[in-house]
Amino acid sequence: MLVSVIIPAFNVAGCLNRAIDSVLAQTIADFEIIVVDDASSDTTAELVRRRAAEDSRIHLLQNPVNAGPSVARNRGIAAARSEWVAILDADDAYEPDRLAALCAIGEAKQAALVADNLVLYDAAAGLRTGVGLEDRSEDAVEIISVEDFLRNCITGRSPFDLGQLKGLMRRDFLREHALRYADDLRHGEDFDLYARLLLAGGRFVLVGKSYYLFTQRIGTVSAKPSGFSRTIANYDGMRNATLALLSHPAVRGNAVREDLLRARADAIRWHKSRTVLGGLLQSRDVPGLLRACLMDWRIGAVLVRKLAGRLHRTTFASSMQGALIAAVAVRLLDST
Repeated sequence: MLVSVIIPAFNVAGCLNRAIDSVLAQTIADFEIIVVDDASSDTTAELVRRRAAEDSRIHLLQNPVNAGPSVARNRGIAAARSEWVAILDADDAYEPDRLAALCAIGEAKQAALVADNLVLYDAAAGLRTGVGLEDRSEDAVEIISVEDFLRNCITGRSPFDLGQLKGLMRRDFLREHALRYADDLRHGEDFDLYARLLLAGGRFVLVGKSYYLFTQRIGTVSAKPSGFSRTIANYDGMRNATLALLSHPAVRGNAVREDLLRARADAIRWHKSRTVLGGLLQSRDVPGLLRACLMDWRIGAVLVRKLAGRLHRTTFASSMQGALIAAVAVRLLDST
C-alpha cells in the first residue's frame, strides 16, 4: 500500500466527512484511512463506522480515554501498512492530487519527509483566503536543512512556519530511527517530530505548491471561529520540548543549532506573553493585568511597547513630551 492517511478525531462529527471525502477523491486509490477516535463524546465513532461499512479502506481505532493528538497519531502510525504515512487533521482537507504529487516527489528526491504549502480556508465564510508560506514559489521543490528548518521555526517571525505543515513521512524511516510524536505534546508536536527526523539524517523536501487545505481557527474574512479546532495552546510545553532538543547528539557542540533552538525557545516565551496580554486586554481585566505584569516582566514590556505605539498615533504624541515618552519607552524595551 502506498499511503496511510491518519486522522486523529475528537468530537469532530461536524467536519469529519469533509476530511474523509477529500481522501476518497484522490487521483490514486492505493491508500487506507485510519481514523483514531480520541474518546469523543459526540457521534464521531458512529460516523466512521458508517463510512467504513461503505469503503473497506476506512478503519476506526478508538482510544479508551482522551489522550491528545500525539497519542492518537502514534496509534494510527503503528497500525499503518503503507510506505508513507500522511497526517490529516479532521477539520482540514486535501486537494485531489495531493497524495499522487507528494509521493512522486518524495520518491524522486529520496525524502524521509515531503510537505507542501498550505491553502488557508475560512470555514465560516466558505472561502480560501491565501497560503500559509507566502514567500514560496509554486514551482519550487527545495531540500530543507536542519538549520533552514530551525531558523524558519522561530515563533512569531511569520504567521506560519515549516513546523506547522502536514507532511508525508516514510514509515520505514520512522521505524528504523524509533521516531514518534511526543505523547505529552498537544501543541507544537509536528515541529518536534520534524526536527528529530532531520537530526536523525532524514531528508526534508518542501514543495511550493499548496495541496493541503488548512482551516483557520479564526477566519481571515469572516473574523469568526471555525468551531472545529481542538488545539489546546501550551506554550510552556512547546518551549520545554524545544530546549530538550539541545541534548540531542546532533545538536550538542553545534553552536549554530544550539543558538537557533534557544532563539526559538525565547521567541515562544515572548509569544506566550503577547497572547496572555491580548486576552487580558480583551477582557479588560485590570487587576489580572497588574498581577500578570508582576509575574512576567515580558507582559509588562509588551504592554509598554503597545502604549508607546498608541502614543505615536495620538495628538499627544505630536507634542515634544509625548514623543519623548514614547521614544524612551521603546529604547528601554530594546535594551532589555
